[in-house]
Amino acid sequence: MKFTSRWLLLFDGLVVVTAFLLSFAVRVPLRDLGEVLPRYTDYLPALLVIRLLVIAMYGLYRSIWARAAIREFVAVLSAVTTGSIVATLFLVFVTLNESIPEFPRIVLFYEWALTLAMAAGARYSLRVLDMRQLEADLEDEDEHHRRVLQARIAEWLYASPPDVRRMWRASQQLSSRRFFKRAFDIIASLFVLALISPILALICLLIKLETPGPILADTPRRAGRGGTEFRMYKFRGMVRNAHLMLVNDPVLWEEYKKHNFKLPDDPRITRVGKFIRQRSIDELPNFINVLHGEMSMVGPRPRYPFEVVAQAERFPHTQADILRTLSIKPGVTGPWQISGRSNLGYEQRTHLEARYAETQSLWRDVLIILKTIKVVLHKEGAH
Repeated sequence: MKFTSRWLLLFDGLVVVTAFLLSFAVRVPLRDLGEVLPRYTDYLPALLVIRLLVIAMYGLYRSIWARAAIREFVAVLSAVTTGSIVATLFLVFVTLNESIPEFPRIVLFYEWALTLAMAAGARYSLRVLDMRQLEADLEDEDEHHRRVLQARIAEWLYASPPDVRRMWRASQQLSSRRFFKRAFDIIASLFVLALISPILALICLLIKLETPGPILADTPRRAGRGGTEFRMYKFRGMVRNAHLMLVNDPVLWEEYKKHNFKLPDDPRITRVGKFIRQRSIDELPNFINVLHGEMSMVGPRPRYPFEVVAQAERFPHTQADILRTLSIKPGVTGPWQISGRSNLGYEQRTHLEARYAETQSLWRDVLIILKTIKVVLHKEGAH
């Protein structure tokens, strides 16, 4: 399952529970609700399983619906209706020899209508945010870069010092440090996402009003821990298909590589993009990646696989440090962001991040986060 599919499963579970409770709230007077509702809640877990299984049987947690909005709605309608029929038969069967009164038919109708409205609404909301379209558009991209990076990592490990190989092996195993760091990431990302939700909504609106295209940037995948690729979520601050514009323009591409895979005066940046990039607001959706486990609150800067390979060939002496940085999850912030950002050269940046990977701790993460706030407010090193 992809990110959206996992969260759809969770949301559908909440939809089923909410629709069940609301259907009684609509039908039963409030003064009697506390007495009537407990008679039926024992059957809610079974109804929840029935609903989710039927929805899954209709393939609604697969990515095949990304470009088929009408067919997806028909599938949701069919799944919810089939689920209602199965649930009704189940309730009739289990209450045959019980002293529980039959479910009021109007309650079953309300439950069907509410489940349909909320389940379909969740999928429509994802289309508005362009998250599913973004995944579909980029599904077949970067396979060559992924294979090249994995091959290079194997070569670098073979030629690396023993301490680097030990560090790499240790990074693949569960440890108390990784456990506490992950717990910190979950708590911190949930808190931040709740805090910045109004800002996220406002930025979504501004991006949509300025230029056509998705709200999230249509960029290639990034290299995560162990070289595993992932889709990094960030707001689109450029024109649509900005990456294709870059790779298809030889002059722009050479300028991009010359400045350590950055363009100081990037012609693709929009007005809203310039504002959010200078203040690092474009990276706020990174906290979704943190919650999902692909990134950490603090870590090395996420890099493109082709960038990692190209820079390792350009600076062969940095290969051991590159392996050190790839041994941990990339971060929303890190030593690079508080030490000059785009003003640092590639070798300095790689060395900083490698040292962090070797000496990381929760206390140091807290200090980096606090320093990041100061850097962002002063827009230091931002392009």
